[in-house]
Amino acid sequence: MTEIDLLKRVRDDVPEPDPLVLARARQRLLTAPPVRRRVVRPRLVVAGGLALILAGGFLAADVMSRDGSSAVPGATADAGTFLADAAAKTKADPEVSIPPGKFRQVTTERTFLYKFGPKKEFTATEHLRQDSWVTADPSRPYTLRIQELAKVDFATPQDKAAARRYAPFLLGHPKPRLGRATCRGVLIEPDTRTAPCTPSWEFPSPAFLAGQPRDPEPLLTALRKYTPPVLPRDGVPERQLELARAGAMSPDQRAFGRIASALNSGFAPADLRAALYEAARKIPGMRLTDDVETLDGRHGRAIGLAVNEGQRLDIIISPSNGQSIGSRLVDVGKGAASNDVVYSTESFTTRITPTQPLTK
Repeated sequence: MTEIDLLKRVRDDVPEPDPLVLARARQRLLTAPPVRRRVVRPRLVVAGGLALILAGGFLAADVMSRDGSSAVPGATADAGTFLADAAAKTKADPEVSIPPGKFRQVTTERTFLYKFGPKKEFTATEHLRQDSWVTADPSRPYTLRIQELAKVDFATPQDKAAARRYAPFLLGHPKPRLGRATCRGVLIEPDTRTAPCTPSWEFPSPAFLAGQPRDPEPLLTALRKYTPPVLPRDGVPERQLELARAGAMSPDQRAFGRIASALNSGFAPADLRAALYEAARKIPGMRLTDDVETLDGRHGRAIGLAVNEGQRLDIIISPSNGQSIGSRLVDVGKGAASNDVVYSTESFTTRITPTQPLTK
């Protein structure tokens, strides 16, 4: 029995998800059979991005877009040189600290591919937007706003028409959800009791990242270490699925995925980002890719590592200042890199702001 067989067997008893929870789980379960969606909206919303996208890469099987970038020869050596330069630029030009009374607003955009219909014959691409407002004190809970289905793109008019029957929630316009976050990826709404949440590499909080080593060697050891994922819900099937996926990854794949999650959070300070680049340099098998455009239109170069047979996870870095600006999950085509297919994308920006939305 392979890891994929294990995942398919574990999937059999997953209960029906709610629409908003499904938006977070969909990238993990792209090959799931049709399900009925309840109208009840959950009070706890999982909003973690890269970690779940990476986990979903083991089951992804559908096309989102074509990538016209070209691979640069030299593999790990070229990637290592680029990462060393990015680390040096990051150390030389750290981000502005958060002044008293102000916030660092982190805006994240993500896309997820969704196949629906009796035979998964219809396609939609969902867009999510998430904003976080972090203070100078990393231990304080932060305000989080999630816009599910900020936009939905259909592959054809026929796909949109089919959504009225098979996936009507795709045609809705849910309001943004606002609340206080106790860790990355979990939204606690104002009218509910605070739920326990333990931050991790998969769901990093500002305080969690602030406490990580800056020496690349012990940092890489921590990144490679296998620890059972901490989930916001205690449902046994979901926990078994996460454990199966985490156990199927090699230590280097696990470390690379965690580096991407930490960078994409927007919470990592400059010295930690530089250390993450240095730690990534020690991972063999990486490739450097030429000009890549992020979801929000910025350009950078991608450091990629195979995370499963035929699939690659890319971390996109700006060559001008060494800033990580996003990530993507790619199905590697045979032959020319122009045959590569991008499944999931994520990009983020940060800025200092004097205001944040009010929560009750």
